[in-house]
Amino acid sequence: MSRQDLLSALQALHHHPDGIVKKQASTWLEQWGYTVEAWSICDNILHDANSTLEARIFCAQTLRTKVQRDYEELPEGAAESLRDSLLDLLLTHAASPPVRTQLCLAVAALVAHMPAAKWGPSGSLAWLVQHISKDGKEAAVPCLLDLLAILPQEAGSYRPAVRPQRRREMVQELVTALPNALQLLASLLQQPSGATPVAAKVLVAFAEWLKLGDAASLQGASLAQHPLLAAALEGLASESAFDEAVDATVELVYCTSSGGQPEPSMLPVVSIIVPSVMKQLPLFKRLLQEAVSGNDESEDIAKGLARVFAEVGEAYVSLIAAGGQEALQPVEALLAVASYPSNEIAEMSYTFWYRLSRHLTSPFASSDPIASLQNGGDQQRLELFKPAFSQLVALICGRVRYPEDWESLHQDERDDFKQQRYGVADTLLDAAGVLGGEAMLALLTRPLSAGAANGAGLDWRTAEAALYCVRSVNSKAPPPGDALLLQLFSSLPALPSVPLLRYTACMTVASYSSWLHDTTSLGSASQLMPQLLQMLTTELANAEVSGAAANALCQLCEECGTKLAPYLETLMALYQRVTSAGQASTSGGGPPPAIAEDSIQQIVQAVAMVVSDLPAEQRRAGLTALMSPIIAQLEAALQQPGTPRAAGEALNGGHSTSAQPNSCQDLAIVERLTTLFRFVTDAEAIAQALQRVWPLLEKGFTQHRGNVRAIERYARCPRYALRSSGKASAPLLPQLAQSLPDWFEGTRHSSFLYVASELVKVFGKDPTHRQQLGVLFGRLVSTSCGHLRSLVDVSSEPDICDDTFLLAGRGLSYCPAIVLTPRVLPTLLDSALAGILVQHRDACCSILSFLTRLFEPQLLLTCGPEAATEITRATTPRAPKMMRSLLAGALGGLPPTRVRDISDVMVTFLKATHEPGLKWFREAVQLIPEEAATSADRQHLEEAAVVASQTPTKSCMVFDDAMEEVSELVRRNRRSLDMAQKALLAGIT
Repeated sequence: MSRQDLLSALQALHHHPDGIVKKQASTWLEQWGYTVEAWSICDNILHDANSTLEARIFCAQTLRTKVQRDYEELPEGAAESLRDSLLDLLLTHAASPPVRTQLCLAVAALVAHMPAAKWGPSGSLAWLVQHISKDGKEAAVPCLLDLLAILPQEAGSYRPAVRPQRRREMVQELVTALPNALQLLASLLQQPSGATPVAAKVLVAFAEWLKLGDAASLQGASLAQHPLLAAALEGLASESAFDEAVDATVELVYCTSSGGQPEPSMLPVVSIIVPSVMKQLPLFKRLLQEAVSGNDESEDIAKGLARVFAEVGEAYVSLIAAGGQEALQPVEALLAVASYPSNEIAEMSYTFWYRLSRHLTSPFASSDPIASLQNGGDQQRLELFKPAFSQLVALICGRVRYPEDWESLHQDERDDFKQQRYGVADTLLDAAGVLGGEAMLALLTRPLSAGAANGAGLDWRTAEAALYCVRSVNSKAPPPGDALLLQLFSSLPALPSVPLLRYTACMTVASYSSWLHDTTSLGSASQLMPQLLQMLTTELANAEVSGAAANALCQLCEECGTKLAPYLETLMALYQRVTSAGQASTSGGGPPPAIAEDSIQQIVQAVAMVVSDLPAEQRRAGLTALMSPIIAQLEAALQQPGTPRAAGEALNGGHSTSAQPNSCQDLAIVERLTTLFRFVTDAEAIAQALQRVWPLLEKGFTQHRGNVRAIERYARCPRYALRSSGKASAPLLPQLAQSLPDWFEGTRHSSFLYVASELVKVFGKDPTHRQQLGVLFGRLVSTSCGHLRSLVDVSSEPDICDDTFLLAGRGLSYCPAIVLTPRVLPTLLDSALAGILVQHRDACCSILSFLTRLFEPQLLLTCGPEAATEITRATTPRAPKMMRSLLAGALGGLPPTRVRDISDVMVTFLKATHEPGLKWFREAVQLIPEEAATSADRQHLEEAAVVASQTPTKSCMVFDDAMEEVSELVRRNRRSLDMAQKALLAGIT
């Protein structure tokens, strides 16, 4: 691969008219970047003054990547010459920002790789500054400015393939160099600008070093006198460096505060920051007036100032909440931000109001919670801030009002408006915590009262906005029986018939269902409940409102079930009407029904909850009335002539062409039956209904055999029935123990495994059912694991793997005897070993969770020595492979998020097996190549394993940390990762 090959590929990538050739060139260039020759060719092109800009940029990028990723390819002693070459190239290309940036990143990566000893006693920063500036070239200034910004950015970066310990050392080295860096930036600030915007770039670098520092590494007294502090704050009034000054000021705020209050050592800096920032308030108010008048040319400046005001308020909120005179101006500034016409700017203040509300109302948000509790939450401070929160409510309520051109807005604009309303709703709730429910309600309903007082007709947008705001503060509602709120609810049925308004009215009822229950319990709303029921029932016929009405009805029945018993006849009539509608409707043709199937499900749930709260005799009669029509509908739907199933719907490549029923109709009916099983609380009635309906479910399984989604929806029905009926469903156990394996063997659908897991949970602790569960479990495991013999098998059927090991884990929890058998346990372990490295998250986690439970000491204590013998017999021949697979997963075979789960398996295994386990672990660790992890790294991990095997607690932080350290080390680049995987998995995959 010569230089000319590279240049030809770059020419093709950038200029060839054929897209296929461009893609081929891109692939070639990517592979070329991994070659050793890339080092010298890139260096050669970058030193060639005649090379094109495209070639220079590409070579600079490649060189940066090589330093970051492939530093270990360099021969010993080459790092120093690489460093000299990079600095030479950096100065050569100082006038080319794209190339200069990439070379600065390469230098930063070199700093990460080269230990401090190779940079001299003053450290890497001083060495670089000295060598870049030694000839006094004009090119040094832009190079230093970029390098001073990039070095702190790259501190701790995972892009350089360095050891974890070296990454931490680099961060500490740069933190130590922070005072020198700030001093250098201050000197650069005095440089003449020329072609380089020095002040702006200095502030960029200043902000980056502040991110690296904290109160411990930055001395408050010294920082207060620093020229960079003055430059950042003065930059807020500068047009040329405004954005950079904002970023720097925000970082100053961050590093001088902690937990909403100033760091004590940083008070001298804070005393300068806050007044300087507040000096910009008159400018912001002027920009606010311009924006209100329609001139938004300076919105970017307003946005920057709003950001600074918000950050100051959030960072020093405890100081503001203390209520001193200095607190008034930040509050005034944040009120101005909240009033800005642009929602993007206004919402910057919302987090401040949340934090201030928490500090005023929660004793645990105070710096002295004990004193705060003793003072009753400091009522005096609360009163001080109530006017500000009242003003805030007045300012932001109008933001939830529907725009006049709502109907013409695009969907993304509507979505943005809804998100805007959510933000206002959250902030109103924060304000309600300070003002109290009654005062808040009075504020929110004031627009309605004002309209009535003026004799003007009710504007639906005003009414809807007021209702939305009232709905958003439902958790801070006034006490039950509040006259104003009762009056509001009494007025809901008479509101104008505008869908958006009626929708919000219904959702308000839903939000206040708990308050309505408490109010009804006091006898304060005897006439209100039937009015609201009538309103909600009427709105079900409105397609745009039916969803909200059904939700409100469901919430009302859940909270007020016992209070709605007098209206059961009305609810049952509604139930009869809606259960013949929706997707279960038998009427053909005509327009679609107004009420959606989801809404029907909610009505079914609502009536079921009311019936469940009835006395026993009435409840049984009510449940019969609920279930009989649905069961009859399902029988009729399954008897209807069907249509042949599409071949593509068959499971596992099958080609059955048996007829299916009207899929929408019978599936909707089954969903409704499932809803009844979920929310009816009579176990015996559910058990009897399940016994009655099981033949119908089996018929549905038959007719939908090839339809994956239909089978899943049918299987949910017995699953929830078993969950609700519990041991009352025991008479059905023999039939289910026979049918579920039959259906699983015929369809290999994982839903049947989940139903079986419910059986194990319900009956697992009852010895009288152990034999039946054992047969059921054994057949299911044999069938599923028979198709999970390799990683390819597991990857192709992750759902079956997931539910198989969820079932196995539940077996270990509720009935270990059915798992710990000579036939079942080895089968499960073989499939677990085959699938440990599966990339599917749920399947992998289920396997790891099963293995963790299997080796937990508590299981052995519960099951006795026979279980321990069986586990040992099954595990011993498989332990070496298991350890190697688990270690391979931790060291790159699985995502980093899975490392802690793997550690849990290893820790429990080591505790259970002691010396044999340590032996298998050491054998696996010793397979890791020296190039991936040194002998010292491996020894550290082995020592942590010894600690884990002896630790009495369930987890072991020493082992977890050691495993994560080695995992990060091996994953540092593709070469070390591939070497470790190849060594660990050789001969076992």
